[in-house]
Amino acid sequence: MKYKKYDFESYTIHTIKTDKFKNCSMEIILRNKINKESITKWNFLCDMLMHSSKRYPKRKDIVIKLEDLYNSSVRGVASRLGNSYTMNFVVNFLNPKYCEKGFLKDVLEFPLELIMNPNVDNEEFDLRSFNIIKNRIKADIESLKEYPVRYAFRNSLIKLDDEAPSSYVMSGYMDDLEKITPSNLYQTYLEVLKTFKCDIYVCGNLDMDEVVNIISKKFNNKFIKNYDFDLYVKPKARKRPISVIETGDYEQSSLIMIYNMDDFTKYEKNIVVHVYNYLLGGGSITTKLGLYLRENNSLCYSVGSSYHKYDNLELIYAGIDKKNYKLAVKLAKKAVKDMVLGNFTDEDLEETKLALISSVKLNMDNIGGIIANYLFNNLDNIPLWEEKIELLNNVTREDVINVAKKVHLNLIYMLSNGGE
Repeated sequence: MKYKKYDFESYTIHTIKTDKFKNCSMEIILRNKINKESITKWNFLCDMLMHSSKRYPKRKDIVIKLEDLYNSSVRGVASRLGNSYTMNFVVNFLNPKYCEKGFLKDVLEFPLELIMNPNVDNEEFDLRSFNIIKNRIKADIESLKEYPVRYAFRNSLIKLDDEAPSSYVMSGYMDDLEKITPSNLYQTYLEVLKTFKCDIYVCGNLDMDEVVNIISKKFNNKFIKNYDFDLYVKPKARKRPISVIETGDYEQSSLIMIYNMDDFTKYEKNIVVHVYNYLLGGGSITTKLGLYLRENNSLCYSVGSSYHKYDNLELIYAGIDKKNYKLAVKLAKKAVKDMVLGNFTDEDLEETKLALISSVKLNMDNIGGIIANYLFNNLDNIPLWEEKIELLNNVTREDVINVAKKVHLNLIYMLSNGGE
């Protein structure tokens, strides 16, 4: 596998040459510091650019073109990573050696055509496409309450700190959606071209010099951005955790406990905390949380923990009956305390490390996983997989205990099913 970086000042191309796959992938990543007021319009734009363009004015035109490109696929994904907002445009395609001459140029230019030549007349996006996207986003925002676990996670993070990016609702906001017009969405498009950093990753068994030549001729965004910002959100700290109970029309209650992850070293945040989280609740049913809440006490069907690295948070979730609230909280705290005391076996530790290493290797058998590894290595100096495997192998009991001592409860939240 050979990685190379090409700097074009206004954007950067990263190539990863590998013969592991019969398919190839290109990801066009636009990134900026997140702000709450812009989430909805940026989401709208991300969807709009992949729905139609000047050359392909209807969605069916894009579908037909993708079929001509040997059933390639293209999609746009909007996401938040700590303090950053990202639009990621992904095209997956067959290795050109199996295709007709000219295919590589055609398939690489296709997503760039969608981005750089949008479906715009008189500085307004096409109204028909606009209304389709608006209705889709509206339905997504309105549906949030229909999914109690998602709704509970959102509300718990808002109660934690309603000004932090971790509390932002990534599906968008209805009030902001109603303010978007075909005209001001085009102004948003121009703003994105001027202000968002751009990285393009290409992975596959390709002539990368040819790839770079094709992209650089087609991609004519010339705006240079030299700023940078801290990816990590600093969560609000409390001397004592707060408890919040809200009600809704749900059959089951959702318990969420949010912990601050304080003052981690680079090694701890990149490696050790994943071992800690897996042992606590992020792994199989034999985790501490699974053992105490489900196996020993039958309090819930689902329970687990998740590490939100760029928000510096650990979240514990359990679906419970509201009558079991106090006991569930007590047992979850006991599971966390066990990690501080080192109450896990050497066998548990070794099995966890093997499972995490297996997961790393699995990602390396996925073309998207390879791109993500290099992306995060560039963004945040995350170890590449060979180094990560070595570091995971070397994690000790003391490493895990030291991480556990830096975990502090901040919020206990329950979305209850109402009643007494």
